[in-house]
Amino acid sequence: MPTALNLSNHRIYPEVYYKVQPYILMACDEIDIYDDFEMPSSDMVIQMSDQIYSEVCRMHPECMGSEPFREMSQEAAAAYKIYGNVEYQQVGQGGVFNDLITIMLLNELFGRRRRRRRYY
Repeated sequence: MPTALNLSNHRIYPEVYYKVQPYILMACDEIDIYDDFEMPSSDMVIQMSDQIYSEVCRMHPECMGSEPFREMSQEAAAAYKIYGNVEYQQVGQGGVFNDLITIMLLNELFGRRRRRRRYY
């Protein structure tokens, strides 16, 4: 039976994590079935994150308008122009929210493909 301490620790992540994570897991499960545990290409990761973004926004429309960083400061915009990936700027559709989805997706993919060490 869960204790009060366990229940308070259950919701450590922000609410958006619990809305997005099931879609991340489903996408990774599909990739694992067809790609035999190889890392997908960067184009495939972008396509997957765009698809997850569309599905999350369809199921949770409140997520579409909740981007907290719609307008960048001048310093952030200048840094993004210098260090940002031009290809991704042209392809990505969801701004910061899609970037968050991509980070969560990569984290899950890397975690699943991490080499297991045997301890003797």
